[in-house]
Amino acid sequence: MSQPETVEFVLKGSIAGHRVSALEGVPFNRFVEFNEDVQKYVQGSDNKTVLQDVRVQVHEGSYLLRVLIPAGLLASLLSDSARIGSTGSLSDIDANRAKVLLRWQQRSQAEPDLTFTVRSPRGAFPPVLISQASNFQREERVLWVNAERYLIGEITDWGGSQNPNVHLRLRNTRETLIVDATADQIREQRDNLVFHKAIVHVRAKQNPATGELKDYKLIELRAYAPDVEDARLDQLFAAGAKAWAGVPDGGAWVEELRGGSGV
Repeated sequence: MSQPETVEFVLKGSIAGHRVSALEGVPFNRFVEFNEDVQKYVQGSDNKTVLQDVRVQVHEGSYLLRVLIPAGLLASLLSDSARIGSTGSLSDIDANRAKVLLRWQQRSQAEPDLTFTVRSPRGAFPPVLISQASNFQREERVLWVNAERYLIGEITDWGGSQNPNVHLRLRNTRETLIVDATADQIREQRDNLVFHKAIVHVRAKQNPATGELKDYKLIELRAYAPDVEDARLDQLFAAGAKAWAGVPDGGAWVEELRGGSGV
């Protein structure tokens, strides 16, 4: 019987002055976020059912997930990791894996003591290290447009002395977004909303063809009051629908603005 392929994911360093350790503890919100990111990296764009035969071991060092992949499964995981480790480019790898690495890079830049590593114990690909000094980029030929959104979810973390931000776990998808903020925006909050539901007004960049959003910037943040906020959101959604009523295809409209040159 063929031995499973092993890929290790390592979260190392310190968070808020506390060393990350599988034995001594990891902040709960970061524990959840890291595990979810590892799942997204391993799964890539494959169906979630590919994970049913994958096993995970937890090891010290500092917090290490060892993923055991049966032979023949998730071949793109190894080829993508090898491509990143060899070239440092994210351009030709699975989009979901690229998003994970860019998210880890953003976190390392916000918390310089934190590093992320993807590695193969048997040397199937060069180690991929994400740190404050990393400069991974994904080339995209997309005309990103400005957009504003109202997001509802639970704030799992906020602050940061160098790069203040808000970690928002969305109500419907449970995905965690990092929203850039200013120190004044967080300082002006009367209540500590961490681990409470909030409505977050953000500015972002949107891909008109896919609807994908990135580069979230905080405009306003407040506690979520269901009766009041749902009514207000209905008004905003209605206004938005009316504004776009004469544009049957948003992607085609943007393409026309660009002169039909394609993306």
